[in-house]
Amino acid sequence: MPADCELVGIGNAIMDIFALSTNVSTPGLGNLPQGQGRHIAPEELAALVQQLSDPVLCAGGGAANTVKLAAQLGIKTAFIGSVGNDAWGERFRQELEDAGTAAHLVTVRDPTGGCVVLKEQGSNARVFASPAAALALGPEHVDRDIIRRAQLIMLDGYILGRTRLVEHVMQTAEQYGTFIAIDAGSVEIVEAHASRLETYCRTKPLILFLNEDEAEAFCKHLDPRRALLNDADKDEEDRYLPLQNLTKQDIFPIIAVKLGDQGGRVFANGEAYLARTQAIVPFDTTGAGDAFAAGFLAAWLRGKSLSDCAEMGNRLAREIIRIPGTKIDARKLASLRRSLS
Repeated sequence: MPADCELVGIGNAIMDIFALSTNVSTPGLGNLPQGQGRHIAPEELAALVQQLSDPVLCAGGGAANTVKLAAQLGIKTAFIGSVGNDAWGERFRQELEDAGTAAHLVTVRDPTGGCVVLKEQGSNARVFASPAAALALGPEHVDRDIIRRAQLIMLDGYILGRTRLVEHVMQTAEQYGTFIAIDAGSVEIVEAHASRLETYCRTKPLILFLNEDEAEAFCKHLDPRRALLNDADKDEEDRYLPLQNLTKQDIFPIIAVKLGDQGGRVFANGEAYLARTQAIVPFDTTGAGDAFAAGFLAAWLRGKSLSDCAEMGNRLAREIIRIPGTKIDARKLASLRRSLS
C-alpha cells in the first residue's frame, strides 16, 4: 500500500446484484414486503440469482462503496475485507482495482457474499442478502501498518457486532493518531450498539454518518425522554439537538445526518450546518448514503469546510440515485473531481 494512502475502508465485501423483479419467484423465502430485506443462505441466494434476467453486478458493501467512489474523486484509498475463492471474489477485487482502490482481500472457503436488490417500477426494492465469506474478516487480517499509514479509517457499521475486530482497529488507530469514520448502516445497528457509538463519539477522533431513522434512534439513546414525544412535538431545530449537544466537547465528533432529498445536516463544535440538495426522482437509492459519505470524506480530506463537505456528499449521492449500483459516468466523476482540486 502506498505510504500516503489517505482513506482505508474496512468492512463486508459484498457483490450487489440489481434486477427488476418481473417473473422472479422466491419459493421458501416467504412473501417479503416491498422496502424490506432479509438474510438468506448462500445456496438460496445462488438459486435466486439464477432466475434473474440481465442483472447488474457491482462490488458493494458500505465501506467498499465509499472508498471506491472516493478513489474516483482523486483520494488514495484501500479496502480490507474477505471474499471466497470464486468468480465473484475475483470480480470484486478487479472492480476495486479498476476504480483505483488497493484491494487487501482475504480469501476463505465460503462463497463471496452477495446482496440481491429486486426493484419493481414505482415501489421500494426487496433485498435478499447472504454475507457468507464477508463474515470471516477478523482482527488478524488487519495489518497495523495499514492503519498507521492511513489518514482516515472508514468502518462499515455492519461489522460493529464483531467486537474484537472493531476494538483492534480502534486501538491501533488511537496509537497512531489515525482518524475514524463510521457509517451506522441501519436502525437495528444503532439500537444494538448505541452505548459503544456514544463512547466512540466522546473518546475518539470520529466522523459518524447516520440517516434520519438512525439519527432518531441515537437521539433517543442520548436523551431517553425523547421517546415520549411525538414527531409533531419536535420542531426542525430541536429534532437533532442531542447530536448537536454531543459535539460541544471538542473538534470531534463530527456527526453527519443524511436527509435523502433534503440534503444533509452536519453537527460539529456544537454548531449545525445544513446543506440542501435538489430533489430528483431516483432510479434506485441503494448506495446513496455510501456516496454521500464518499463525497463528504473526500472533501474533508482536501481541507474543505463542513458545509462544502456536505455539499460534495449531496452532489455525489444525487448521481448515484440515477443509476443501479455505483458506476457513475466517468465525465460526471471528472467534473466532481475537478471541483475538489
